[in-house]
Amino acid sequence: MRRARLRIAVITAAIITLLVTGVGAIADVMMTRAQNEQVWRELRYGAALGDLASPPVCTWLYAPGVAPLPNAPRGFPVRADLDRVRRTRTAVERTVRRDDTVYLVRTQARADGKVVQAVFDMRFQLADRTHLWSALAVAEAVGLVAAALTGAVLGRLAVAPLADALARQRRFVTDASHELRTPVTQVHTRAQLLA
Repeated sequence: MRRARLRIAVITAAIITLLVTGVGAIADVMMTRAQNEQVWRELRYGAALGDLASPPVCTWLYAPGVAPLPNAPRGFPVRADLDRVRRTRTAVERTVRRDDTVYLVRTQARADGKVVQAVFDMRFQLADRTHLWSALAVAEAVGLVAAALTGAVLGRLAVAPLADALARQRRFVTDASHELRTPVTQVHTRAQLLA
């Protein structure tokens, strides 16, 4: 009985774990996709029309003849992309990992012919994803405890009728063997006398 109760508790906990993990994975994929689409949209706009002197928050714009902002990240602009766009006039997008963060970079030629590189710092988006996974880990822990308790209660309730039936069966066998002992003994004694 104890094994059956434990099995029900483990199965319930496994189901809850799979559900929370599945929901978390779906949420992460959707959030990551939405964030990336939004950032690329902002970079395209910034590279095409953004004010070089005051770009949006977390964005830096680089162009020939324009001094980078004092808070600009190290290692930018990506010179190879600027040269390539100057030659081909085709926009280039890339992801750069540097200084414990991720930067999305778009380089393109503007309508006036000036080649501009827009750089976006993904630091806050990455922090949002970390917070999401932390919240899901807490939800998983709480869900696991709740599932284990629920499984134990359900296991006890599910196994109780079976345990009761087995106890009755044992009592019946004990009573029946006691009741049958006397007549069997009498028959055995008579058979010995007749023999």
